[in-house]
Amino acid sequence: MPARPRSLQREWSRAFTLVLVALVAGAAVTLVGVRVVTDHMQHAAAQHRDESEAVAELRAGLDAHEQAGLQLLSAGAVDPSAFLQQQKDVSAQFDAAAGILPVAYGMRDAVREARTAWQEGLSAHGLWGSQVASLHGNRVAEAPAFAASGARARALLANVRRASLDALDDGVAHGAELQQMVSTGRIALFALAVGGVFLFRRRMTRYLMRPVEGLYRGVVKLQSGDYSHRISVVRDDELGQLAEAFNSMAATVHDSHLELTFRATHDPLTGLANRAVLAERLAAVFGPGAPHPEGKEGFGAGRSDHREGLLIIDVDDFKDVNDSLGHEGGDALLIQLAQRLRGCVRAHDLVARLGGDEFAIVVMDDCGTATDDVAGRIQDALRDTFSIDEVRLKVSVSMGAAQRGAGTADPAELMRQADFAMYMAKHGGKGRYQLFDARGYDEMTFRAALRADLATAVQAGQLRLDYQPVVNLGTGEIAGVEALVRWEHPTLGRLGPADFIPLAEETGEIGSIGCWVLDTASRHVAGWRRSPGTAGDLWVSVNLSTLQLSSDRNLAALERILAHPASQADKVILEVTESALATSADGGVAALNRLKSFGVRIAIDDFGTGFSSLSTLAVLPADILKIDRAFLSGLPGDAPATAMLEGILEVARKLDLAVIAEGIEDSGQLDLLRSLGCDMGQGFLLASPSPSPVLEALLASGALLQPPAGLDAPANGV
Repeated sequence: MPARPRSLQREWSRAFTLVLVALVAGAAVTLVGVRVVTDHMQHAAAQHRDESEAVAELRAGLDAHEQAGLQLLSAGAVDPSAFLQQQKDVSAQFDAAAGILPVAYGMRDAVREARTAWQEGLSAHGLWGSQVASLHGNRVAEAPAFAASGARARALLANVRRASLDALDDGVAHGAELQQMVSTGRIALFALAVGGVFLFRRRMTRYLMRPVEGLYRGVVKLQSGDYSHRISVVRDDELGQLAEAFNSMAATVHDSHLELTFRATHDPLTGLANRAVLAERLAAVFGPGAPHPEGKEGFGAGRSDHREGLLIIDVDDFKDVNDSLGHEGGDALLIQLAQRLRGCVRAHDLVARLGGDEFAIVVMDDCGTATDDVAGRIQDALRDTFSIDEVRLKVSVSMGAAQRGAGTADPAELMRQADFAMYMAKHGGKGRYQLFDARGYDEMTFRAALRADLATAVQAGQLRLDYQPVVNLGTGEIAGVEALVRWEHPTLGRLGPADFIPLAEETGEIGSIGCWVLDTASRHVAGWRRSPGTAGDLWVSVNLSTLQLSSDRNLAALERILAHPASQADKVILEVTESALATSADGGVAALNRLKSFGVRIAIDDFGTGFSSLSTLAVLPADILKIDRAFLSGLPGDAPATAMLEGILEVARKLDLAVIAEGIEDSGQLDLLRSLGCDMGQGFLLASPSPSPVLEALLASGALLQPPAGLDAPANGV
């Protein structure tokens, strides 16, 4: 019995010794491992911080040097010697950065490429070294190319920052691996002292396991992208230092992440949200969980009064600001304007810069009037002048607004509506606020579709000609016909010239349409003249646009048609409106003289409504005056109009010009024109425009167009 305590004592001593040895060995492994992990992570954080600072200083030097270079190119007041010294300083910064940055991850090569791009950009524009002395004059046109070379260097430096972050991520991952190895070794050694683990478990858990596991969880969170996680530092030892190193590294990564995120979502000049953020906000507005505006059937309880509004804002005459104050002045104006726009919205509204001088505001319009209120506040805010480098500017903006309605399909449609409203505001006089007009938008869309279809109308054979007789008022004989173009649209049916000729003049299709009309009409009427019963001197008149006269190509095409024998140019009359001749650069006189050399006659259409003076009329190569139908509308009871008509006829006789009265619709007008000795006339009273077969049959019959006394044209003009 007395030996048992000794045996137990020996066992305890042996076990304690074993546990102590295991504990000492485990502690040694743990401390060494922790030190290794701490040093590794501190080194990774310090290396990343040094790399970030070097790149930031280098980029700041590049930006300052680029600004000075831009001023030299624009002949600004920059000291060349200071510029060269700044160049040396930047070169030194490149050398310093190359010494700091490691070869790994391509960082040192990227810095060298950035330096090469920087030097090449300076050399290409005469700004490197001794080239500066020979730099003379204003070379501001090279500024975009010079800025592009600087942007390439900055892009390479941005690659360095990303590579530094990659290196930091790898360092963090390696730290986690080292920590895992430390934990594995510690557990293996402590397994030898299973009997003593229970005694030391609480202490080890409290002072060793929990902090290390906290560090491990922090590393895992950092690896997963949770850069805001921090470890609570409660001790002043290696684990505490490791926690501090981790927190420092996490803070650096978090700051870099926030900076990159801000740059990706904000305009670098004004600090406003950019187009990507605007698209995200609008996508959320139209998302499946967003409330739908009131008014669409089938939504039931899901209805809402939400009518989010979108404002598109464009600075009026911003180019003038850039031209007068330079791009720096324009940028300063945009920055001040952005600040004023921020002050005009509520906290839950979004102000974004779309690019250039264009801004957008998403208004959470619950009451239906918030969008108008914001626009009103913006107009009030712009009443105060802007101060740019001691220059005071009065600035106005054109604003277009659209509100999400039950029929608004998606964000793109809302953007199109707001853009259209801004366009209408801009073209309505600038400095205006315009709410989207669905009817005007539909008309614009219709005109755009019609404009596109018009490009193929001639080739597709969709054009037709109607002919209206021109009658000798004395005999009732058909002296000639006027060719009137029609468009048989595949979906809209028959369209008159008023529906598509202005579009043709806008798009340039008037040339091909006008040539088709002249060629088709002249050949048609030439064929009729060969038919039995048709007068051999029957002529055809064709309307011309002054755009055909002002274009050498269109004029040459008309000459080719008239030169062809089948056209019989001496039986062709070309009509040009008085108003168009008066507003053209030279009145189209030279072009008309060229055409007249082929034997055609020239008629001045719509005479009496334009601005031609008698002296102008005397020099025009005109053969015929066509009195506008509006001029006859008051006859025969309008005495002043009758007197003016007598004067026109007398002038025509003096100038040896024939006269055609248009728009004869009642017998009183016809009788008056006959009594005044008017040569010819046309109108619904005499004959309406008809297709080619109808006119051909009428000509073949030899009928005289002399309506009985008292017969008027139908009220609907057909």
